[in-house]
Amino acid sequence: MAQSLRTIATPQQLATTLQPLLINARLGLQQAKGFVPAPVSLTPWQLSSSQWQQARTAATLLGRLLERIAGDPCWLLQQTRALQDSASVPGEIWRTLSAIEPARLTSRNLNLSRHDLLLTAGGWRWVESNPIAAGMGPLSARYQQLLAPLLPLPYVDNPALAAQAKLLAEAAIANAAGQPALLVMVIAEQEQNIFDQQLLTEAVRQHGVATERLTLNQLQQGQVRGDKGFYLTDGRRVSVLYWRTGYNPLPQAADYWAFRANLEHTNLLQCPNLAGQLSGSKWLQHQLGLLLQQPSGRQQLAQRFGLSPAQLQLLQQLIVPSFAVADLTAEAVRAKLAAGYWYKTQQEGGGNVARYAQGWQRYQHYDSADLLMAPINANIRRENVFSLKHGELLQNNSAGQISELGIFTLGSAASYGGYLCRSKASSSLEGGISHGAATLDLISLKPCCCSGFA
Repeated sequence: MAQSLRTIATPQQLATTLQPLLINARLGLQQAKGFVPAPVSLTPWQLSSSQWQQARTAATLLGRLLERIAGDPCWLLQQTRALQDSASVPGEIWRTLSAIEPARLTSRNLNLSRHDLLLTAGGWRWVESNPIAAGMGPLSARYQQLLAPLLPLPYVDNPALAAQAKLLAEAAIANAAGQPALLVMVIAEQEQNIFDQQLLTEAVRQHGVATERLTLNQLQQGQVRGDKGFYLTDGRRVSVLYWRTGYNPLPQAADYWAFRANLEHTNLLQCPNLAGQLSGSKWLQHQLGLLLQQPSGRQQLAQRFGLSPAQLQLLQQLIVPSFAVADLTAEAVRAKLAAGYWYKTQQEGGGNVARYAQGWQRYQHYDSADLLMAPINANIRRENVFSLKHGELLQNNSAGQISELGIFTLGSAASYGGYLCRSKASSSLEGGISHGAATLDLISLKPCCCSGFA
C-alpha cells in the first residue's frame, strides 16, 4: 500500500526538489523569453480502476470509429457537406478533398489521435478528438518518470513516448520502398512544443529511422515525382509526414491547400491525411451525435462501421448534445448561451471556447460551422491540489479543480498509446498547458490511503 503523501515530503520540499529536475529534463515549452518549465500538478488525479478502464474502452471505440470513417472519405464528405461554405480549416479540407476523385486518393492515413474526456457523475463525456498535432504525450510520460521516485503512487501505465515512437518508426520502415526510412515532422514557424517533439524524434531515431523537423515553408520546397513519392530538396524520399501544425488558418492558405491536395496523390503515409484530419473535426462529432439520436442513424453506423449494440450505447453516453449555430434563431442562440451552452468554433487550440458574453459576440459574425455544445458537468476535485508553476508552489482548495483526460490511440486497431492529463481551476474554460490555463497532471489508481497533501 502506498505511503501517505505527508510522510513522503511536504509540498514545498517536493516542489524544491522537482524544479531543477524539470529544467534539466527540458520538460517545458519554448516561449519568447526562452525555455519555461511546464506547470505541473503535485497532486495526481485519483481514479478507480473501473473509471480508468472505462476511459480506455471509450478511447479505443472512438479511435477505431474515426479511423474507419477516415477510410471512407465519400461517407465522410457526405456527413460533413454543411462545411462546404465554412471559412474554417475543416471547411477548407472539405472543399479540397471533395475536388479530388476518390480513385486518386492514394496517400494513406496513419492514426495517432488523442481523445479528450471529462468525468461526470454519469460517466465519461467526449470533449473532442485530435488526429492532428496530438501532442504532449512524451512530456507527460517523462513527467511521470520524474515524479514517481519522489512521490510513490500506483500510477497508471503511460507509454506515450515509447508507443508513439514505435508506431511512427515501424510505419516509416514499412513505407520506405527500399530506401532509407525518413520521418518528417511538420512544425509551426514559432514552435512552443519543441521539447515534446524532440523527445519523440529522438525515440524514433533509436529505431533506426531518420527524422527531420521542417516548417511548412521548408516542406513545400519538396516535390512529388513520377513514382508518387514525395522527395525533399536533398533527394531523400519521405516515408511518413507527421503533422504537428496545419490545424488553424494560415496566411498562405491557397498555396497550402493546393500543396495538401497534391500530397493526397502520393504514396505517403500521413499522420493524418486530409480524411483523417476531417474525421477529427468538431463538426463530424456533431453529426455523429445527430445520427445516434435516431434509430435509422444508429442502424447506419452499425452496418457501415461494424458497431455492436453495446458500442452504440457507449457512444450515446459519451456524446454531448450540440446544435449548429446556423440552424438556430438569434433568440435560440441567446437562450442556450444563457443556459450555459459553450460556443465552439472549428478552430483548435486556446481561446476557441466561449460562454455567454463572448459567445454572443461571436454570434454576430458566426461561421456556418460554429456550434453550441451543452455544458459538461464534470466532477470537481475538492481535495487540496498543489501545483508548481514558474518555480512557485500554488494551492487550490476553494473553487476546486477539473481534470481532463486525453487518451492516445494508435494505428487501425486504435491501441493504447499513453495519456495526457490536464487540470485547471473549475472556473476556467480553457484547458491548454501552452496557454498557461492548465497544469500537466498524472493519474494514480484508488484505493489509496491518501487524498492529497493535507
